Amino acid sequence: MTEPEPTPESRLPIWQALSELFLDTEQDEQTWATIAQTLKRYYIGADEAEAILWNEVYPVLNSNLMSITGEWAGWSDNWLRENLAIRPHTRSKPRFSIVARMVAKDWQRVLAHY
Repeated sequence: MTEPEPTPESRLPIWQALSELFLDTEQDEQTWATIAQTLKRYYIGADEAEAILWNEVYPVLNSNLMSITGEWAGWSDNWLRENLAIRPHTRSKPRFSIVARMVAKDWQRVLAHY
């Protein structure tokens, strides 16, 4: 039996959790643990979650971390549905920007709670 294709509605809780990494706020152990718990609750393995992070969430939300007036309260469900998209996953991820390094560092902190 094959798994059903993901839909924006089924992906929404994962997008919500991963979008926390792009808020203009201080993150801590509780933030990273909550993200990991949410991903596990939706049966998302670490590899799949990382692919969603880099292929679906990062391309849209990374600019928030470069803005001096970045979003700090979070994005609405409707905004996430309208702006993020389920994409084919590639093995590559951005490595050279400051933002990519920041997100990668925080992702490692999330993984410590998996």
